[in-house]
Parts: sequence; C-alpha cells; structure tokens
Amino acid sequence: MSRERENTFLMALGVLLVNIFVLLAGVVFLKLEPHVPILVNIGIVLCFGIFLRIPWKELIEGMHKAVADAVGVFLTILMVGVVVGTWTMCGTVPVVIYYGLMLFSPQWFLISIMVLCFVMAFVTGSSWTTAGTIGVAFMGVGISLGIPVGLTAGCIISGAMCGDKQSPLGAATNLTAAISKVDLYETLHSLVYVTIPSIVGCGIIYTVLGFRYAEASADTSQVTKIMNGLAETFHLSPILLLPIIVLLVLIFLKIPTVPTLIAASLCGVALSVLYQGNSLSESLTSMYAGYVSDTGIELLDTLLTRGGLMAMASTILLIILALALAGCLERTAIMTSVVSKISGILQKRFSVITASYVMSTVLGFFSADCHMAIVLTSNAMGRRFDELGIHKCVLARTVHDGATGLAPLVPWTTAGVYFSATLGVAAAEYVPYYMLALTMTAATLFFAATGMTIRYSKE
Repeated sequence: MSRERENTFLMALGVLLVNIFVLLAGVVFLKLEPHVPILVNIGIVLCFGIFLRIPWKELIEGMHKAVADAVGVFLTILMVGVVVGTWTMCGTVPVVIYYGLMLFSPQWFLISIMVLCFVMAFVTGSSWTTAGTIGVAFMGVGISLGIPVGLTAGCIISGAMCGDKQSPLGAATNLTAAISKVDLYETLHSLVYVTIPSIVGCGIIYTVLGFRYAEASADTSQVTKIMNGLAETFHLSPILLLPIIVLLVLIFLKIPTVPTLIAASLCGVALSVLYQGNSLSESLTSMYAGYVSDTGIELLDTLLTRGGLMAMASTILLIILALALAGCLERTAIMTSVVSKISGILQKRFSVITASYVMSTVLGFFSADCHMAIVLTSNAMGRRFDELGIHKCVLARTVHDGATGLAPLVPWTTAGVYFSATLGVAAAEYVPYYMLALTMTAATLFFAATGMTIRYSKE
C-alpha cells in the first residue's frame, strides 16, 4: 500500500478556497439551494483525499461516522416538523400571532414590531417567513408613519433574526447543534445568554429612535386584515397556549428532546379535535403533511402553511450532506492544517472564541450562505475548544451567531438578498439600523473577555 501523502497548509487552503468558490457560485450566481454545491464540495474533498492516498474505506467511514452520530438530531428535526404542523392546525401558532398583533402599538412602533417579529420567528422557526409576511405589513405601516424604510427594515430583521436563532424549530440552530455535537437544548440554553442582552439592547436603541415618530398616525389596515382572517378561520382562546406550556414545563423538567416534542404535538392534536372541531384523521395528517392555510389572504396563508414531516425533508438532507462534508474535512485534516498556522495566537479563551466568531462571519460572507460557515468553523475550532476545556455549547452559540446573525450585513449573502428583495429596501439602507449585529457582537466579546456564561466541559 502506498504511503499516505502529508497534507500541507497551501494544499489545504487551496481546497478550502475552491469549496468556498463552489458554494458562492452555486448560491449567488446560479441561484441554487445549498444542497447541490455542498454535494459538489464533498466530491472535491473526496478527490483530494484520494490524492493524499487515504484509503477509500477510511474516507467513507469518516462520512458515515459523522452522519451516524447525528441520528438523534434527525429525529428531533422530524419532530419539529410534526410540532409545527399540529400547533398550526390546533390554533396555537395562530393565537400567538393574534395576541401579538393585539399588543401592536403605532405609538411604540419600532419596539412593537421588533418584539412581534422576535415572537413570530421564534414560534415559526423562520426569520424569512416572518419578514416576508408580517414584516411586509409593518413596512407599509412604517411608511405611513414617515419612518425611514431602512430603520423599519433594520428593526424587523433584528427581531426576526434574533427569534429565529433562539428557536428550537430553526434549521440553522439544529444544524449547528448537529455539527458541533451538542444536544439541541444545551445549544439553546447557551444561546439564551447572548440572545437576552442582544434583544434588550436592540429594544432600548429602537425605543429611543422611535420617540420622534410617536405622534404620527398610521395605516394599520394590513394588520387588521390579518387579525380578522385569523379570527374567522380559528376559534381563538388562551387555552390554545397549552401546548407551549406543556413544552416549557417538560423542558424545565429536563425531559429528553424527542419525548418532549411528541407530548407537545399530541397536545396539539387533542386541541385540534376537541377545540377546533377537526377530525382525528385531519389532525393526524397534519403531522405528516403539515397545515395548509386557505384564508384567501396571501400574507396569512404564507405565514400559516407550514409544518409536517415532509417539510423537514430538505433540512435533514442538507444536514446529512453538511455532516458528510464535515467527515471528509476531518479525515483529510483540511481545516486542521489551515488552523495550525494561527494556532500560536489561539491559546486563551478570548482569542479562541473571538477567532471562531470572526471566522464563521467571514466564511459566511465569502460563501454567501451560513451552512458552509457553520460546518467549516465548527470543524476547524472544535479541537481548540476541547483542548481549553470549553464546552462545545459555547462553540455552537459562537459559530451560530457569527454565521447567521451577521449574514444580513452584506448584500450578496442569501439573507441579504432575501431581506432586500422581500422588504423592498437595499442593504445599504437597513444595515446602519441593523442593531442586532452591534448588540450581539458586543455581548459575545464581553462574555469571551470576562468568562461570564462560559461553560467548561468538566461542569
């Protein structure tokens, strides 16, 4: 058998840059979903592994191990789809939206829409859906108040992105937990430490900025239309919040993720049958096919049509491909070779966490998509976290925040393109008002410097 070739820094860097270029070209220029470019990148790394004379069996085993270790994550993601479908069918998601819009106040416009977008993104697990539905409605209200469109958009995106990153239903959150090999609940618990000061900081800034527009009158017809559509379609009552209470109680009792989500979804099925009057067959079908809204109100139908096992198929496929790529990168030592060049400065907690945050952000900018940034950074920095005894949940939150939270800052990332097109505002207009980038970065660096909220593996 031929001796395995040694991987060098320049070779590893070259393969890494090719991977970034493939994803950038596929996502930005060819408008592909990230699945195909990642699949191509797996092929590239496998070819590089063959060039290094790594046995094919070992390359396959590397991918197999990475994917096999995440079986629990796949079950969790499937159950997330079930929960979203049943909670929408039974009225839990609609009642949260309805009560949230009831609290909407034109006099406190900016802080109101930030909080509402946070809540909507948290319960739906999607910042894009939030911005594309109630976000669009709020843009119209903001224009009628005379508020700069960039300020309104920045507020919407800040709330939606913060809610999305904290949601157990978010695809990027589940991907980060899987790649970092951390339980989803541990990841969410770690994220809270940055999310709370970030959203509070944003709230203070937007409240101050909104004072000058407090006396203006607003056109809230779109908001009223959505509320009327919800009231006509569902029987709305506080009892519909029961599935959320069940979920929170079981989380507090530290019941494992999958049984918790099963209980929450069955609670939704019970309310769908007993309170909304749907048949048992229809309610159970929502577990598989999700809920399809047909209110005739486009914004509302877009917001409510979601969930089910099949809705998570694309997410699971993406995570399988991302994990396979991570396995290839691990076996070929590509990221290890690159990081070894800067290992001299990665000796302390602050430098390691800051480097992870910056790396995930920069890779997200260059690859135009958060998924590759999450995979590459987690793969590159995981060993340094282990060597310093820092728990991987800190890696997960740092990588997640850098790769996803800062993505809207540049116009060519998928997030930047989507928000600009959907809200009708150029990135250059909303970026100065995207306060989440400021508050989240400040919180991350503060905790890295002080050691507060930093969990260690021995704890």
